[in-house]
Amino acid sequence: MASQINISELERALGRLIDSALMPDQWESTLEAISRATGSIGTHIMPVRGKFEAGVLTTPNFLEAFDVYFSEGWYKRDFRERGLQIGLTKGVVIEHDIATSSDFTRQAFYADFLARFGMRYSAMVLFQARGTTLSINLQRGIHDAPFDRDDETLLLGMQSSLASAAELVRTLDAAKVGGMGEAFDMTAAAAIFFDRKGRITHLNARAEGLLDDDIRIAGGELSTLKQSEAAQLQRQVLSAADGALFIELPAVRITRTGKPPLLARVQKLQGFAADLFSHSSVVALITDLGERDGPSIELLRSTFALTPQEATVARLLLDGSSPREIATICGLQYETARGYVKRVLSKTGTQRQAQLIALLSGLRS
Repeated sequence: MASQINISELERALGRLIDSALMPDQWESTLEAISRATGSIGTHIMPVRGKFEAGVLTTPNFLEAFDVYFSEGWYKRDFRERGLQIGLTKGVVIEHDIATSSDFTRQAFYADFLARFGMRYSAMVLFQARGTTLSINLQRGIHDAPFDRDDETLLLGMQSSLASAAELVRTLDAAKVGGMGEAFDMTAAAAIFFDRKGRITHLNARAEGLLDDDIRIAGGELSTLKQSEAAQLQRQVLSAADGALFIELPAVRITRTGKPPLLARVQKLQGFAADLFSHSSVVALITDLGERDGPSIELLRSTFALTPQEATVARLLLDGSSPREIATICGLQYETARGYVKRVLSKTGTQRQAQLIALLSGLRS
């Protein structure tokens, strides 16, 4: 049987990968062109390990299928992952490598998931992007012919173009991260950037200045005086990387010897190319409680007759911390922290945090 792959059309489609790296809004149309050239009904790119919902580039016709793939947990029992070792060895996996005709009716992944969306045969081409193994998956329908060994040879030629495009996206994202770091420097904000695996990818100059014997980089992760604080920060970084864009996470206190603590607030980056290729996915913004503008603890105590703990809570409220964050930072129960907040508001004659911030911002040490 003649191959369903149109070589000249595939070459033109692959030529569009670099344009897509530069202009991310072209990814969908480029993947659609690759689908047409390979006789596929749709195409997607994802990591071969550690799959996550934001880390999928796909043709629009597969969006519903991927909603089901993740919501029903099919990504945890993808039958085709048995071909991963074959793919790592030779670069391409086709259905002949992993399934028999009886598997299409006997295996739930084929019978209950793929068949629901009219899909059956696939080819998976693996490629590398700075140590991360990704794959482009070409999907054919139930009534289509499967990919064969001749197709396999043609598809292997896609690797170089795919790897180049992925590398370009990551390089561009790295430049964006560097620019963001410099912008944070200009606002006197320390920023530490992480990839979606929790590894540090970049520190701006302000953050580098905070490193000392208590706070250092070890094995690509942040090490702190209290390892429980480092572990909490790492959990939040991973949670932000895999979570929703606007997930709210409490600040993490970082203890220092003989100095006021630091506060780290973690948030997911937005506005980058697909998370799949991103150089960095998360940023931790670090506040040095010893360097903030505004009234000192001593001035707050003397002005409003606050106890030391109340003055600390007042400073945290001025910094924008919520009662739950204050509880975490100060090692208090939530209700105890709420009690301190109420006493601070009462002693300062304010009723809301916004009023307190306005009042305290006018004080100078």
